[in-house]
Amino acid sequence: MFCQSLSIRYVLTLVLLLFSCSACTHIPIRVDESGAPQREYTYQLPLKIDDGWQVSSLAEEGVREEIIDDMMEAILAGKYPYLFSVVLIKNGNLILEEYLYYNNRYYLQDFRSAGKSVTSVLMGIAFDKGFIKGVDGKLLDFFPEFEKGTNWDKRKDEVSLHHVLSMKWGFDESGPANSLPWYTENWISKTLSLPLISEPGEKFEYHSAAPALCGPILESMTGMPVTEFAKEYLFGPLQISDYLWHTLSDGNTLTAGGMFMRPRDMAKFGYLILNHGQWHGQQILSEKWIDISTRPYTSDDEFGYGYYWWLSKYKGGDEFFKTIFAAGHGGQRVMVVPELNLVAVFTSKPDDNPKGHTRILQIMEKYILPSMLDSESK
Repeated sequence: MFCQSLSIRYVLTLVLLLFSCSACTHIPIRVDESGAPQREYTYQLPLKIDDGWQVSSLAEEGVREEIIDDMMEAILAGKYPYLFSVVLIKNGNLILEEYLYYNNRYYLQDFRSAGKSVTSVLMGIAFDKGFIKGVDGKLLDFFPEFEKGTNWDKRKDEVSLHHVLSMKWGFDESGPANSLPWYTENWISKTLSLPLISEPGEKFEYHSAAPALCGPILESMTGMPVTEFAKEYLFGPLQISDYLWHTLSDGNTLTAGGMFMRPRDMAKFGYLILNHGQWHGQQILSEKWIDISTRPYTSDDEFGYGYYWWLSKYKGGDEFFKTIFAAGHGGQRVMVVPELNLVAVFTSKPDDNPKGHTRILQIMEKYILPSMLDSESK
């Protein structure tokens, strides 16, 4: 089920996406504005439509067009297969949008777990508006109807909202637990009944059950369905109206992912992080929440993790640039590089694409980041 009705156009979009996935070859197809397939790349200024983005050219924003040309020629030659779209925002302007495998700017792309970062933004808005008083509140306080039962592990009483948001709640999601919640009755109770495998706050484990619980928490604390809360406080102000969002059998919205959206619209969530929570002068998300949600509560030599945002450093030329990003299975990314005033969005074939994330890293470091530097830096 989806929270938006499936019109004929939506159905056709999904059918075409399925067709493009099944027909994927290592040689992508790019179409021009008239819909004609192209093999020789020519840069096109993004089209200005009624979605709030101002458009600009690569040259006007100081981006080296010859490097972007090299990138697109490599993509069209099949060196980075299964890439569906590349969208770049520089200095608040849309400067590049490229679609492959017969996708276009109006197709809704499957962002998979990148939707977790949207959930982080929604939790931040609820925090900003006082619906949620803080991140130290205990998880079970949000579910007073839950019955603990016999042999209750008292350590669960100490699991906080912070632990839920930072993926450090300690619950065991191995084996059948990954498929347990979504399509079974009483999934909330079954999730809260999972055993602990580590002390709350001790160990980072990437999972989906904890962010899924954010949906019921939001509805309980705001008194609104998640979809209505998002529409009023986030999607509406961001001028996002065309999307699909998976709804579970009990009516809860899947806040662990399940979101289909246009790449141009998904870029707006990255831009909120980059632009101090503002969109066209309206403060949608507080800088306080941006700060606490993009801190590394877990980190190693390669990645850090905040509140459903990943953190890393990517190399461009001889420099390393801090990057905040949302990531979804198969190579879905919304990447924010504050030092370069850049947002980059990628969508890819979501399944059977194990190198999706690796290809995006290669594209960022070989082409996109160097294109933002002057020739001496490169």
